[in-house]
Amino acid sequence: MATAAGNPILPVVEVPKGPGSFGPDYNFADNVKLPGQVGVRKGDDMQSVTDSLKATSYYIDTIGFGEPSSGLSQGLGVKPLGVNTWTRTGISCTNGADMWVYNEGIPTGRAFGKRIADGLSSAGLPGLRGLGPGIMEDVQTALDPRPVMSAMFGSATPVCSLVARPVGDQDGRIQNPDSKNYYVDDPGTVYRVNGQAMQKRWEQTDTATGGGDKSVKTHCPDGYLIRNHKNNVCTGALISRAEGFSSFASDPHACFASEKTPAWKTLVLATVAGIGALVLYSALRKRLR
Repeated sequence: MATAAGNPILPVVEVPKGPGSFGPDYNFADNVKLPGQVGVRKGDDMQSVTDSLKATSYYIDTIGFGEPSSGLSQGLGVKPLGVNTWTRTGISCTNGADMWVYNEGIPTGRAFGKRIADGLSSAGLPGLRGLGPGIMEDVQTALDPRPVMSAMFGSATPVCSLVARPVGDQDGRIQNPDSKNYYVDDPGTVYRVNGQAMQKRWEQTDTATGGGDKSVKTHCPDGYLIRNHKNNVCTGALISRAEGFSSFASDPHACFASEKTPAWKTLVLATVAGIGALVLYSALRKRLR
């Protein structure tokens, strides 16, 4: 809908371009082994029958468990398939940086709840991290109303924190080996911790205290401090990748300590966060009973 002058009445959110626009260039079929790769071969001897049974077990476990559920599929490379990525939302945080959402595309095993997971564990079976449960997890995420409700009843501009999360596919790659397309935006910001690819992005942490356009903008949409750009303007070239956090250079995991935050305040915040986590955990346990 637009006015006579052609200006839109409703706010327009720019759709981001890049790997996150329509999902990463990842194909599940390309990551499932072919029958010949798991031992299937033409033959009428007992070994060929055994190999075919192992291959069948590989496909069952790939679809259901994401891990070997018996000795038949051991050593065949059964693993949870998928790719974890960040996606730009097109919304700005109160500090001026673009807000991102994390897409956990590798199944976690939480699709059917804790009771089912405990039941499988009691029987000596792995969690449900296969392709089938992974689809259920994707559906649950898509139908989760909390992000929408948060956006409706919270501030127009969200408060964000810089968060580090794992990215890449099940093999730790951030690039499609065939097409050479990256699964992530700005791959130069990916770093590794014990072999795991990690990437930091500004993620929504609170909407109730957002200050909207009146908030002081300290960051540019690319997530870096304004002063890290030439002439201190966001359109200037990026001359430093420092995030403005005192512990960033020495500890890549530290994302929340401000340059001027005293150590005692950091300790208090950590204690409050720990208590909050315990309260949330207790509430979730009561709900699952």
